[in-house]
Amino acid sequence: SERRVVSSAVAHLVLVRPIRAMSPEIIEKAFAPIRGIPCWNVRQGHGSFLTLEFGSPKLKIGEVRPRSSDDPYAYARRFISIHGDSHLWIYCCGWRIAQDGNVLACNESTKESIATACRALEGQAFSEFTFRPESGSSRFMFDLGGKISTGPYDDELLEQRMLYCADGNVL
Repeated sequence: SERRVVSSAVAHLVLVRPIRAMSPEIIEKAFAPIRGIPCWNVRQGHGSFLTLEFGSPKLKIGEVRPRSSDDPYAYARRFISIHGDSHLWIYCCGWRIAQDGNVLACNESTKESIATACRALEGQAFSEFTFRPESGSSRFMFDLGGKISTGPYDDELLEQRMLYCADGNVL
């Protein structure tokens, strides 16, 4: 099944197709534009979410959000973010970051360990994506020995990643 996602980072509706419903050729085509591109701003987001940027930085400036009248400490503000041409978001899954075969951190590690693991991936070029539909596991490989492995939290095979592509599509 397909679902629609509204993303403040993308600022428009995008159609998301579950990866299990895609052929290997479509998956290969979706990841081809970031193959050989170094990742940057690799970081932990909310909870154990991971984000990685690829390609040229793009500044996104949101609309002004007015001050809340009932909160004396609230101020008018504007959301600003910097994303790459492509943006990989890993979420709602178990994951491990490894370098040269050594696990550096997992989704249950301390913030400090996760930050260290993210720094290890910084600047590494994406080289390969594999997906095993029967287990729901994925593997992201990088040129300098980095690897991110993902798997479902439980038996429910939820989507574990979104790749926001430069052409506006989301895998």
